[in-house]
Formats: sequence, C-alpha cells, structure tokens
Amino acid sequence: MLLHGLLAINKPRGKTSTEVLNTLKGFFRNRTNSTVNKKKLKLGHGGTLDPLATGVLVIGINDGCKELYKYIGCNKVYSATGLFGFATDSYDSYGKLLKIAPVKHITKEMLSFILQKFTGDILQKPPLYSALRMEGRRLYDYARKGITLPKSIEPRAVKVHSLSLLDFTTSHGYKPPTTTDTILLETIKTSENNDIMNTNNQINAIINEDLITENSLLNNPIFKIHVECGKGTYIRSLIHDIGIELNSAAHVVELVRLQQGDLQLHKDTVELDECSDLNTIFNAMEKIKLKHSCSSQL
Repeated sequence: MLLHGLLAINKPRGKTSTEVLNTLKGFFRNRTNSTVNKKKLKLGHGGTLDPLATGVLVIGINDGCKELYKYIGCNKVYSATGLFGFATDSYDSYGKLLKIAPVKHITKEMLSFILQKFTGDILQKPPLYSALRMEGRRLYDYARKGITLPKSIEPRAVKVHSLSLLDFTTSHGYKPPTTTDTILLETIKTSENNDIMNTNNQINAIINEDLITENSLLNNPIFKIHVECGKGTYIRSLIHDIGIELNSAAHVVELVRLQQGDLQLHKDTVELDECSDLNTIFNAMEKIKLKHSCSSQL
C-alpha cells in the first residue's frame, strides 16, 4: 500500500522546509514496512516556511503533491515578534547586524497607529534572503554566495486582511543580533532601495557610539503582532517595514504560522520527531482526509 495525501507538520525552529522533507524521506526509507514503496516516494511542501519559524508546514505525499497548489495560494495566519532598534540582512535574528537605530521615542500608541498603514492592499519588498527566483536563481542563493543581483528586487502587491498588536514591552529575554565581522551599521545616506547584500559594493558602515551605548544599556522594546494575510506576504518584510515607519529598525525574533488554509497548528499538525512512527503519519493523514471529506459535504 502506497501512502497518498496531505500531512501537516509543526516545523521545528532552525530547520529549512527542505530539511523537513529530507528528514521525512529518511523516516520512510529507514522503515521496512511494506506500506511504503521506497522507489516511488514523492514529497513536496505547500510553501516555504522560514528557518527561524515554527508552525504549520503542509506536506504532500505522493499523489497528495497534486493538492499543494491550494496551500501555496491560500490565506495564512501568523504570530510574529519583532525587536526594535536593530536591522539585519535577513530581516530576522539569524542574519548579520546591519543597522542600530534609536528606540526611546517609540510608544505603544505610535505602533498601534501606524499598523493601519500595513493593513489591506499594500506594496511590499521581499527580503533578499527568500526563495523567490530572479533569472532562474533563488534570491537566497545570490545572498549566500555573495553574487550581485542582476537587477533590483521590485516591490510586490500583497494583501494583509487583519493586523493587530498583541504585546509591546521591554521585559523580555531577546538579545541583539550579532555578526562575525565588525559591527555593521547603515549610514543615513544608504538608500532603502539598495539591496542589502552586494559583495562588489559592500555597505559603507559607520558606528554611532551613542546608539550603541543606548541599545546596550536598555532592553529594547519588542512587539508581538497577529497577522492574517494572503499569498506572497513576507512577515519579515512587514516587521522590517514597521521599524522603518517608526524611524527606527526592527527584525523578527519569533515567527509562528498558526494556520495555512484550513489546517491549524496543534489541531491538525504533528511534531516532526513523531513521524519516525509511520502509524503517526498515517493517522494524521487520515484525520486531514476526514476533515476535507466533512467540509465538502457541508
């Protein structure tokens, strides 16, 4: 018997979506269970989830891959936490520090007010560290190999259905991002339209001692938002742009995909390490099939 269908994984932090697929392939191929035809195993996912992120990652198994298009283009729900005062090249805490910015002027009221600007139909510039393709190559491939982009990354139209502020506080344990090089800071003259990574044109950086002192002595505020959005929306770009709108900087420190289409975190997902037991995979897939069957009869 060959498995066919959809599986929803709670992706662990630190793994890429491709690494999740490879882990699942390993689980299948290490089993001698006759229900798995090792030679015909086909796996795919319904949209990349950032390495830093956790939450719903929809996996197609064999014929289930034919259904993944529904989840690539569907609405998604996220919980995201941003740290003010620091910008990174990847727009999250896995990246290198590029900018230190003031934070003392930021208030919860200011943040709540400007969130309105990021609701509805908006233009958003995807991060350089993303899976989008430019002239046949992934953007993150340009970044990781230090290859100059053949052209600028163009802003794209996306839709944010709902955006709400859940928390704003200086009481937290998040630390500023670091870099293996000397601390890099954008100069005020650096255009936001310029792509961050370019080995042939490295960012001319300055160190603002006042900002370093300020951001070392106080716990910069974090903010947590709840986002319901359409396809193609980058939460890292959203957090980054919120920082700019407040005349500061911000990057993602926590990101959770709570829902992808009709599949919800915990309610429909299983943990990756549980998938070493093929019965767990089978039962989770059957649960999703039953859910879709019931929905189609309504």
